[in-house]
Amino acid sequence: MPPDFTPPDRAWSGRHDQGELTMSADLERRVARLEAIEAVRYAFHRYIHAIDNNDIDLLIDEVLTADAVLVISNYPPGSGKNLVLDTEAKIRSVYEPVKADGHRHNPSSTSVWVNDDLTEAKLTSYFVTTMAWGNQGGMYEGTFVPAGDGTWKATRWLVSSQWGWRLSDTEYPMPAPYLYEPPSVGVEMGGYQPH
Repeated sequence: MPPDFTPPDRAWSGRHDQGELTMSADLERRVARLEAIEAVRYAFHRYIHAIDNNDIDLLIDEVLTADAVLVISNYPPGSGKNLVLDTEAKIRSVYEPVKADGHRHNPSSTSVWVNDDLTEAKLTSYFVTTMAWGNQGGMYEGTFVPAGDGTWKATRWLVSSQWGWRLSDTEYPMPAPYLYEPPSVGVEMGGYQPH
């Protein structure tokens, strides 16, 4: 259990048989926090689906706030510099050329923390990007705020690619891809999560 967990004395009050069952303030607060965590997690997965489907409009409209700042650390790879994308045009210039084929982003060990007044959330997650020609991985870090409609959007997003390899870095010849389709091929929901 989290260190700040305190079981409620009475989660519900009233009589169930008379339709008077009401939620305690403590339970209501805890449910609101869980809803916020899931909304942040959903927005994060929208990011993954947007990138893998090269749907930059989805990224701009549903994942990021209008004033969001994206930071790609150590970019170009090995440079030791950070690329700061602080306008929609800059975000599009980096993300639009990424084709929706041959790669998939796979997040894991995702953690979400939401502050007490539900006005800000932090997310961290490892990722592995699998490509037809190699692999890379690292960390995502994000700061999210409520959008006012039950959804949350990222105000700051950090991509830290920390390791990777390409087939061309080995003595093995680069094979022709046997499967090189965007996520929307062969599925029923278009390669996105349900909404």
